[in-house]
Amino acid sequence: MCKATEIEVVPTDEEAKAARKAEKRAAKEAAVAEVEATETAALDAEKAARRAARKAAKEAIAGSEEVIEEDVDEETAALAKAERKAAKKEAKRKAALEAEDISEPMDEEPVASSGAKRKDRDEAPSDSTTASASDKKRKDADGSGIATKEVGAKAFRDMHQIVVESSCPAPVETFDAARPILGPTLTQALLAQGYAAPTPIQAQGWPVALSGRDVVAVAKTGSGKTVGFLLPALLRIAERGPQPARSGWVGPQPARPSILVLAPTRELVQQIAAEAEKFAHVVKARVVTLFGGVPKGDQVREAKRGADIVIATPGRLLDLAAGAPEWGLPPAITLEDVSYLVLDEADRMLDMGFEPDIRKITESCKPSGKPEEGGGAPGPQGGSKRQTLFFTATWPKTVQRTAASLTSNDAVQVRIGQGAGGDKLTANKMVTQTVLMLQSHEKNAKLHEILKDNLGPGETAIVFGGQKRTCDDLTWEIDRNNSYGFKPWCNAMHSGREQWERDETLAKFRTLTAGNGDERGILVATDVAARGLDIPGVALVIVYDFGKSKDSDGASVESYVHRIGRTGRAGKTGRAWAFFTSEDSGACELVELLEGAGQVYPPELKALGDAEWYKNMEKWNKKNRYRKGRGGGKSFGGRGSF
Repeated sequence: MCKATEIEVVPTDEEAKAARKAEKRAAKEAAVAEVEATETAALDAEKAARRAARKAAKEAIAGSEEVIEEDVDEETAALAKAERKAAKKEAKRKAALEAEDISEPMDEEPVASSGAKRKDRDEAPSDSTTASASDKKRKDADGSGIATKEVGAKAFRDMHQIVVESSCPAPVETFDAARPILGPTLTQALLAQGYAAPTPIQAQGWPVALSGRDVVAVAKTGSGKTVGFLLPALLRIAERGPQPARSGWVGPQPARPSILVLAPTRELVQQIAAEAEKFAHVVKARVVTLFGGVPKGDQVREAKRGADIVIATPGRLLDLAAGAPEWGLPPAITLEDVSYLVLDEADRMLDMGFEPDIRKITESCKPSGKPEEGGGAPGPQGGSKRQTLFFTATWPKTVQRTAASLTSNDAVQVRIGQGAGGDKLTANKMVTQTVLMLQSHEKNAKLHEILKDNLGPGETAIVFGGQKRTCDDLTWEIDRNNSYGFKPWCNAMHSGREQWERDETLAKFRTLTAGNGDERGILVATDVAARGLDIPGVALVIVYDFGKSKDSDGASVESYVHRIGRTGRAGKTGRAWAFFTSEDSGACELVELLEGAGQVYPPELKALGDAEWYKNMEKWNKKNRYRKGRGGGKSFGGRGSF
């Protein structure tokens, strides 16, 4: 009799694979079923709680004339809702853990019930226990995160190196604090532009400007001062109403702005106007720009259509305010209604010789008065007199004297980011500075060497020349140099170029700086590009001509600080090279500046500053300073030509 043999049946690969899929599918369906069951139980519990709450509320207020049910009902419902969320979250966590126990990969997605694709509802974990105090934010109506942490006036000023006098109002550190004084409309406009919190100059400047007091602010470019002086003016336009719009044939009536902003260059005027346009439409204000280098006709027509805010260079503004009596043309603008006057980059305007023009413009505006009468002041007297805001990036003695003469005795002085030593010139520590002692004939070769070795793919550089002709010559040389190993885009920008050329050049340079490609860009410019232009991402700056100081008072070093300030912006690091010859002024001041910024400098630079013959040259320059360019800036190519 034959013994029966047991045969072990081994499943095929396909059968094993199908079994694993079925096992996974069953596990997921079980997890989904558990989640749905938990949700159903939670919903039933919530409904029962609501019914019990309503019954208890009715019994509690039986016989009373007032029936207060909502508070009890909502509180109980909220507790039930919280319990439902917790149960749902725990069930999902368990389901996920069970699903992870089966680690075999699946070739296709299993068919799940509709509940598996259900979106999470009401899952907004509280941040009260997880967010630190420094990261605390709340959501506004539009979902924007708004910083709400305040540290107090003294701590805030210490943190940002803000120096003010004792009578200065406290800063508004957050938008929660700014909302009551700026109003919800302008605050929302700021949030829509991506602002997270007021910058130091805005935080400290807004409450002063809105009190009607004159302001003298020492703040570097890129500090947010444009919004700092614009927002208070826009708020008062919103309260008092904009000028009536003029349409069709504008007639002979000149523009009568209440806000006037003066700036030294065309590019800075355009940049301020671009920032103003972001907020002006919110209060229905009309912005007009006036600057030289372009035909006057279009600007005259724009002005005569009406203007609440005029942003201008001094020379072109005076030209249009004077009209052309010899041709029978009336003024396109009158300044007699200006009650809010801003002088931006005032030190630069003074250095360019615009002081007589500035004084003439100031005298054409409303006279200065009490704080409650200033253009930024609230109340019925606000706007009846002139309020002056004087913004400067440097604070030498000459600028201090001019600021005192153009503002009232009770003007508030605010110094941002300079600490107790606010009178001392400082350089951006984010910029690595290299000073090279050279002979004049060695500069060209060194320029090409630096560009070849240091300008990487996708990077841009600014080369600062002292004269328009120098910039044109350097542009020609760079464009035709074949030793770099790459072909950079290169163009010049100075007051000798037409406005459309300057606009195109600047636009192209911005594009290259912000782009992600490999093309390199080089802008060769005079000091027209040293201030006001905010182009984050410029990799390196080369100061080709350091320059002689007109007054031997450190002005050439001040110019150097602004030039290298075009790199190392927006929290990024930068690199700067400066060519210094024995003919350049400011060796002693430059050594002090570099030491303060922790930079290395050649021993020859200090030796030059200590040399007796060099000191005598500096004294002679100061005694016999050359005053070319004083008196309206006409020697710079016409009024407002920069």
